[in-house]
Amino acid sequence: MTFLVAAEVYPTPIRATAHGFSAAVGKCGALLATIVYNYIGNQEKFHFVPWFGLAGFVLTFVFLPDTTGLNLKEQERRWAFIMAGREHEYHGVAIHPKHLSLWEWMRGVSKNYNPDLDYKQKIEEMRSEWEGKMRSKASETAGPLDDNEPVDDDMWSSDISSYFEGTSAIPKPLRSANDTDGSDLGEKVEGEGEGESE
Repeated sequence: MTFLVAAEVYPTPIRATAHGFSAAVGKCGALLATIVYNYIGNQEKFHFVPWFGLAGFVLTFVFLPDTTGLNLKEQERRWAFIMAGREHEYHGVAIHPKHLSLWEWMRGVSKNYNPDLDYKQKIEEMRSEWEGKMRSKASETAGPLDDNEPVDDDMWSSDISSYFEGTSAIPKPLRSANDTDGSDLGEKVEGEGEGESE
């Protein structure tokens, strides 16, 4: 419990600290038992110990979420919304009733679960990441992106990149010259027509 749960339920920015705190509390419990056992007899130990086990069971049952089969990246997404104070705007699978703790379920956290809204939200998040990448690449090269330069092969497939290029709000000088939305096609045709008439 000490290592598996702590490695899954805490958000990444504080995971090491929270994991260390959890381990420290566990060691304090072991130390407390060692000290107390020196002052009580065997019969009292059986009256003393079960209450701590029961308290641990209740706390685990009420407050621990079930992360079985849940992607850690999705948990991070939820934590990002929580830390930004926008918990009610998160609609992903991390708040599906099967993944919530009893406490969260009683608070009604799962009422915001909506796969369709989550899908749209993920596309917009990916779009903003892609646009940020395009802007940073454009500022690095101080000009439009090269046609043959890949965006980021390990992160964006060519289909995703083409889709975002065609539907992007980024100004054209910052985008790749091979736009797929056809919006500049008319300009090219007009330019060629003017050249022929001259």
